Amino acid sequence: MLETINRDALIIFPKQPFFDWLDGVYSDDKHKCPAPLTHDKGTVYLIPEHFNTDDSVKELKLNFKLYFEIELFGWCEDEKYWPKKLTWLMFEQWFHYSIQSTVLDVVDDEIEKEDY
Repeated sequence: MLETINRDALIIFPKQPFFDWLDGVYSDDKHKCPAPLTHDKGTVYLIPEHFNTDDSVKELKLNFKLYFEIELFGWCEDEKYWPKKLTWLMFEQWFHYSIQSTVLDVVDDEIEKEDY
């Protein structure tokens, strides 16, 4: 029997403006923007469970900077190369995002957590 967990899933996937910024930071490398939902190019965050997606989107808008910074840090740890001002509009231009309210655990083992 499958079990649901008391979290929603936030999926963030970079768009071309993100890769344009990345090419500016690492001028020797050219990064091509993959098609949305390409394997292992996005990030899945387990976020607080809400009973409707509108509430999850409201929370995302309040906390988008955290996710933006995590995404930047995943590619460039030196904050001096990050954009100076991170806005919600920029977040929407740089990332696809999707919130899923059904999260099923299909593995019969304990979930292990590690610091990121």
